[in-house]
Amino acid sequence: MAKKTGGIARHGGGPHGSGSARGGPGRAGEPAPSGGLAEASGKDARAVRSPDGDLRVTVATDDGRLTYSVKERGRVLVGASGLGMDLAGRPSLTRDMSIESVERRTIDETWKPVWGTSSKVRNHANELTVHAVQDGTGFKLDLVFRVFDDGVGFRYHFPGQPGLGAYTVTAEQTEFTFEPGARSWSIAAGTNWTADEKHYRDLPLSSVPTAQTPITASPASDSYVVVHEADLTDYPSMTLKAVPGRPGAFSSDLIGLPDGTKAKLNGEFSTPWRTLTTGERPGDLGESHLIENLNDACAICDDTSWIEPATYVGVWWELQRRATTWNAGPNHGATTARVKQYIDLAKQAGAKFVLAEGWNTGSGGSWSGQDFLTPQADLDLPEVLRYAKANGVGFIAHNETRGDVDYYDRNLEKIFSRYEALGIHSIKTGYATKYLLGGVNRSHYDQEAVRHYQRVVDTAARHRITVDAHEAIKPTGLARTYPNMMTGEGVAGMEQHNYMGAGGNPPAQATILPFTRFMGGPADYTPGVLNVTWDPARLGTRVQTTSAAQLALYPTFFSPMQMLADTPENYAAHPGFAFLKDMPATWDETRVLDSAIGDYTTTARRSGRTWYLGAVTDENDRTLQVPLSFLPPGTFVAETYADAQETTWKGDPLPVEIHKTLVRSSTRLSMSLVGGGGQAVKLRPATADDLRGLSRYAPPRADYGAAEAVLDQETQRLTVKAPLTNEGSTVAEFQARVFLDGRAAASPSASAWRAAGPGPSSGRCPPPRCPTGTSRSRRASTANRSRWSSRVHCSNSSGTCGGPAR
Repeated sequence: MAKKTGGIARHGGGPHGSGSARGGPGRAGEPAPSGGLAEASGKDARAVRSPDGDLRVTVATDDGRLTYSVKERGRVLVGASGLGMDLAGRPSLTRDMSIESVERRTIDETWKPVWGTSSKVRNHANELTVHAVQDGTGFKLDLVFRVFDDGVGFRYHFPGQPGLGAYTVTAEQTEFTFEPGARSWSIAAGTNWTADEKHYRDLPLSSVPTAQTPITASPASDSYVVVHEADLTDYPSMTLKAVPGRPGAFSSDLIGLPDGTKAKLNGEFSTPWRTLTTGERPGDLGESHLIENLNDACAICDDTSWIEPATYVGVWWELQRRATTWNAGPNHGATTARVKQYIDLAKQAGAKFVLAEGWNTGSGGSWSGQDFLTPQADLDLPEVLRYAKANGVGFIAHNETRGDVDYYDRNLEKIFSRYEALGIHSIKTGYATKYLLGGVNRSHYDQEAVRHYQRVVDTAARHRITVDAHEAIKPTGLARTYPNMMTGEGVAGMEQHNYMGAGGNPPAQATILPFTRFMGGPADYTPGVLNVTWDPARLGTRVQTTSAAQLALYPTFFSPMQMLADTPENYAAHPGFAFLKDMPATWDETRVLDSAIGDYTTTARRSGRTWYLGAVTDENDRTLQVPLSFLPPGTFVAETYADAQETTWKGDPLPVEIHKTLVRSSTRLSMSLVGGGGQAVKLRPATADDLRGLSRYAPPRADYGAAEAVLDQETQRLTVKAPLTNEGSTVAEFQARVFLDGRAAASPSASAWRAAGPGPSSGRCPPPRCPTGTSRSRRASTANRSRWSSRVHCSNSSGTCGGPAR
């Protein structure tokens, strides 16, 4: 296991959204303006700035306590906040501290990830090391600050000194003082296996009692900050707790060992980095590499040919939906024949791996008696491996410990050496329910658990095996050092549409996750369920998005092992599957375009010369104007997968409109999303055939025909109908109003209408359905014409528009 020592020298104009503002319980309003925080100060104060000069960190002592503050573009982002540690049997290192000396240096390097959101990363920071000592005891404690253009990292370092042998951390006293009215997105702190699999809250910081990290806050409309940690090794996970009597102030709260202490250390040691990722817009957060840059350079990169970022398929979603079972029996899912069907799907999709949950004896039921080596009786493992290899597909061995971590820990070498001999080079681990390690049930996130996860990664690397870890520790950028640690869970992912009740994952969560959970690193969210209403076991639940939104999640969510989660049958029936074929899982460039956390987000990623663009929205319909200015010169084909004219999140979420048009960097796409919906676009250089055969993109334009009005004499209800033609390239939503005698009729709700573009779509699933009656908007059966209808209650000369809400 890697042990951290000598820590001082280590270094490892936008789119427009429309939609009603959301409110109600659990949702904050606009952030309060900043202005009540003070910087750290004192005669011993020392400061360090970011390379661009916009960020300044000040370190000082205040009545014997080390403090720090962060100022961004002239405004205090983090007010004077205390620092320190408590060690068993020693005076608290929050008292009687003084600064002896400082050291400074600049780090500026460019490194190439084995996989990632960019093919190269610049690591540029100014570093300040503060050498502090405790008066009276002479105990030495160093603080190392690195200030980047996109944030700050700082850590404690215990230097070697007389008497520093074995010691115990009983508390870490790191504070973060923010504006109490800052809007924030977080989940409550927890210690069990589901703590990270909750829905994010939208609250003022003053209303947050505890939080897991990452936690994201916005103290002003042009200021965002994420609190997290980097290089979590041999130490417990950090959560935050509110400081009593100081709204907006939080203190670190480490996950405890079973005896209540926090960490057992020995000799020189550096803690994980405490991180503050900053930006003027949400996209700045999403494009940051600060967490990775605070980790050490790759430790296993002499030969990384066996580390293959890719998409994968597998026996999983059918298990979640209870169509088949993990355990042996007549409905067992991971049979030889069924896994072969998924291997065929992988080949068709360009995926490189197949997962078979329930492949080994003891899977399902109590999950006891597993050795992770013996296959179920109806799975011929040698034949499956032979067939997979013949089709260019690798096998992912599912290792669900079900909390019997002691057995797994003792047998890692035996299991992984056998996998290497069989040609299995990828595993998916699991730690659902309990966590029995060292003969005691403990938190999934304490120091010993963190050590176990590292032993898994180290042992796997020796046997050329990559890891997808579920119910494990949150990512903190360690994949830079150990790139075989590909991805993990720690998120309310696709499966929570089963387990969170009929509401599943609310659509807004997908617009929050890129700026919270994904700030630490990749997540195995398992997107790509195109038949979002599939319910074979009649569970009464479904995926709470449209099919188009599922496609849009691939550019939105990053994972170097990215699942195509649906079944072979569901993919065969849906034309949206075409977007997923040959989907990249590592990227050369990422642009997170204008986004509003909790409302919508738009992301573009490049692989080679091809860009993938995804936009998702919350529960509100909205239209986003997305400039393609990130494209290089030349003409591109935009292959668009959009919520179709008849698509509705709650009623008919499956239809997808597919169009191909020609675009350039000067093009501005109009992306019409229904609530819970999305849009995905593949942008590739146009060929000569494309230039001859495709039309240039045209923005939406409404053309209304002659209106007809019919008055019901009995009810005095006036129904007005008019044909609507969309002259644009793709589906769009138009606002319609009724005028009576030249005056606009008042409307209790806006009348919006979706209309498809003029060209034939190249795919639609299922065929359009046209609800009858005038109480809801009717869907047109033609590709470009709609019949807009509104009803008006008339009394004397006044009228009110009763246009139906879609």
